[in-house]
Amino acid sequence: MARWIDRFLMLLFALAGFTSFVYTPMFLLGCGWAGLMQGAAGPCADSWVGRAWLGYTKVEPLYANIPIWLQMINEFDTYFFGWFYLLSLIVFLRGRQRHRGYRALATFMSGMMAYAMTFYMVWEVRTYRDTGADLQSVIVFNGMWVVLFVTLMLRLYVVREPTPADA
Repeated sequence: MARWIDRFLMLLFALAGFTSFVYTPMFLLGCGWAGLMQGAAGPCADSWVGRAWLGYTKVEPLYANIPIWLQMINEFDTYFFGWFYLLSLIVFLRGRQRHRGYRALATFMSGMMAYAMTFYMVWEVRTYRDTGADLQSVIVFNGMWVVLFVTLMLRLYVVREPTPADA
């Protein structure tokens, strides 16, 4: 089971890394938050990434006029967590996920993500009627980060390492 979870985590780290190093920077540099506020008539309509973000404004209309705190959560994931995703992918590829230093860093990062996602999801649940958000879609679209960090903590602290007898 540990090998399957490791592969699953590597896939999630690769997807999260792509989001942090490619997808979000292409959005921020291509049209950005100001462009998103202009809707389909603005610069976001000129790229596939911008159009994807415009599509997300249909699920979560607040993004069309995003408050600074939500911009910061998105950008923090890009600038800070991206490096952790890359490091984690390397650590798992090398089979070093049980290293004490990595476990400490992973626990710290998981706590930070748990705080951010709990804050965001509770806010969504409390305000979706006012913002017009499609709550189910918001939870599904943002669920990858919850799944990634919960699975990571389960893997590091609950799921045992395979033994030679398991091979």
